[in-house]
Amino acid sequence: MQLRHTFLIIIALCLVLPASAQDGDKGMSNSAYLDAFLADFEASSDKIMQLAGAFSEEQYAWRPAEGIRSVSEVFVHVTNANIGLASALGFNHEMDRPAGPEAEQAITSKADVIADLEMGQIHVRQAVKAIMEEDLSGEISAFGQTMTRLQVLMILGSHSHEHLGQAIAYARSIGVVPPWSGG
Repeated sequence: MQLRHTFLIIIALCLVLPASAQDGDKGMSNSAYLDAFLADFEASSDKIMQLAGAFSEEQYAWRPAEGIRSVSEVFVHVTNANIGLASALGFNHEMDRPAGPEAEQAITSKADVIADLEMGQIHVRQAVKAIMEEDLSGEISAFGQTMTRLQVLMILGSHSHEHLGQAIAYARSIGVVPPWSGG
């Protein structure tokens, strides 16, 4: 139910923010939007961290089928996206870790994956705080195309929720109960 409310808030923000850009000072400020984004990001990130802790070390190697990401690869993929999308927003930071698909193969132990997730989440928080005064409708280059900062933030938020759902499906498939669900 909470995920549904979060999704509805994101949709509402997507509708309000473009209209507010046309109305000048009448709409939602960058700060208000970014505060709402961070609250949503924190909620999904917290659940991802809780779920990462609920899997056993052995379950981190489980995958639903050959050629599909394992539990550890899903979580490392989330960090890869967090780092990449923060970079697209202009917040680059040297990471002491492999990049992209190489990271998914190299970071596999439960402790390392959880530390990696935490690092990526901190990176996003710092990036969002760094763009508080930036024009969210300002265009940047991301994924080989021109996008606004707002579009990149929307991708970041939806990506986090997408892989939270994937991790929940993985967990339920192998008998891991999401800690917040009560069974």
